[in-house]
Amino acid sequence: MRHTHKIAKHLYLKRAGLRELSFPNGSVSSVDQSPLPAASISYLAVTSGSMAAKPRSAWHEPDHGLALRTPALKQAKTTRGHTFYRDTVIYHESGLEHRVSVVLQTYRGLARLISQYPKVEWVDEDGVAHHHTCDYFIELADGTRVAIVVKYERKREEMLDLIERICNNGITGIAKGGKRTVGVADAVVLVTNAQATQEAFENAYFLLSSRAHHDQAECAALYDIVQQLPGTFRFGQLLLNCWPRAKRRTAIWRLLDLGLIEPVNPGLIDELAWLRAA
Repeated sequence: MRHTHKIAKHLYLKRAGLRELSFPNGSVSSVDQSPLPAASISYLAVTSGSMAAKPRSAWHEPDHGLALRTPALKQAKTTRGHTFYRDTVIYHESGLEHRVSVVLQTYRGLARLISQYPKVEWVDEDGVAHHHTCDYFIELADGTRVAIVVKYERKREEMLDLIERICNNGITGIAKGGKRTVGVADAVVLVTNAQATQEAFENAYFLLSSRAHHDQAECAALYDIVQQLPGTFRFGQLLLNCWPRAKRRTAIWRLLDLGLIEPVNPGLIDELAWLRAA
């Protein structure tokens, strides 16, 4: 963060009554902290199994699942790379695709995520058949299957026309051997940089991180505190009078991930963001 931005954030935190949270890189010790509120230390009185992470299954070497093509790992002019969703390698060939893939992984009810799938057929105005490989494919817990096309907003009209042609052709998938499958997905949608913003990506990063690193007792205690708060409250208010603060921050993100609290407004979620109990 640039120094001028850091000063500006300090002023915003100060005006919001959260001066304690500014300049976190300074020397902070547990001696300097105020005592924890009673509700935040009654861990044994709270039992909420829903906050626990699901037990990890036996390790399996990740593969790319149904992906029909494997992008090169690196190229000087692109931001190619991959992430992992469960045991599946999820490829991205641009910063935008990376943002989309990470945001998709935060969806509650997501059962499966595949990159570079499916390859679908569409017919142009001259009756000539063409193929297009979708960037992502998701399957929800209720069985809904959605093929996702990722492009920048400037190509919206062009891509919506393509998607309409794909749907008019029955969303027909083309397998590696050329086999055609009508209705390979229930819908085809376009995601652009207008939806997959940098703010959404940063929020998604912390949501996913909280799944693996949260403390269940801290989450349960924090949920008790949230239940007692009236109306809306700032993210930073939940970080006051607690230690270690990092554990509390992760717990806040975990409650957001579970939908137990939610942001009042869209955009970046930071210490100044307004939240409310769901």
